[in-house]
Amino acid sequence: MADMGHATCHIGHAGTISMLHTRTRRNPWFSSHIEETPTVTTAKTPAAVSLAALLALTACSGGSSLVYDFSEPVTEPVSSIEFLIPDELVELEEGYAEERVFESITVSAVESEDAAGCAVEFEFGFADSGLERYTEHLENRLEDGEPLDERMAGALTGNRYREDIELSEDYSSAVVPMSCAESPSDDESTSSVMFRQLVGDDSEIFAEAAVAVMRGGELYIHEPEVEGWVLDTNGNWIQQ
Repeated sequence: MADMGHATCHIGHAGTISMLHTRTRRNPWFSSHIEETPTVTTAKTPAAVSLAALLALTACSGGSSLVYDFSEPVTEPVSSIEFLIPDELVELEEGYAEERVFESITVSAVESEDAAGCAVEFEFGFADSGLERYTEHLENRLEDGEPLDERMAGALTGNRYREDIELSEDYSSAVVPMSCAESPSDDESTSSVMFRQLVGDDSEIFAEAAVAVMRGGELYIHEPEVEGWVLDTNGNWIQQ
C-alpha cells in the first residue's frame, strides 16, 4: 500500500495556526481508500512571530487548504479557502443563526478554459433551509425575462450580469472565470464571498471578503469585513 497525504490549515483568533495532517492509505486491489486518524499540530504566534509559527505557515502554503474565520489575516498563499463565521460571533449577533443563508463558502483555484486567464470554484454550504429561502427571495425580485439561474449565479459569487459563470444545477457550486492577479496585493479582479442573511424582505450582507487568484493558483483575500463587529486587541469580538 502507498501512503498519500495533505495538510489543512486553520487560522483563528489569538494568532493560532493549526495544521490537520491526514494520511490516506490506498489499496492497489480496491478503488476505495481508508483515511487514518488525523493528527493536529498547533502553533501560537505572539506579537513577535515565533520560528514555530513561521514553519507552520510555510507548511500551510503551496497547494494547501485553509479555514478562514475573519479573525486573522492570511499572509501566505493557498489554493483553497473555506470561509466561515466563528461560532462565537454567530451567538453574539442576534438572529443571525436563524436568518443566515450559508454556513460556509469554499473558494478554490481551478484550471481556466481560457489559457490566458484564471478561474475559481465556489462551493456553497447552505444553512438549514437557506437555499430554499434565498431562492424564493430572488424569485420575487427577478427582472422581466431574467432567468433565475443567471440571477442566482451573480448573487452567489458577486458577479452579476455575467453569462460565463458555470453554476451547478443544485446551486451548490459555481466556476467563475477571472483575470489573473499580477501580485498578491492586486485587487483589480476579484470575486466576492458574501455571507448573507434574510431579514424580513431584505437580503443583508453580514460578512464579506474579496478573493483574487494568480496564474499559479495562489489565492489572496482582500478587504475582509464583518458588519458591525471588530476584534479587540485581546482577540474578542466587540460591536462597533
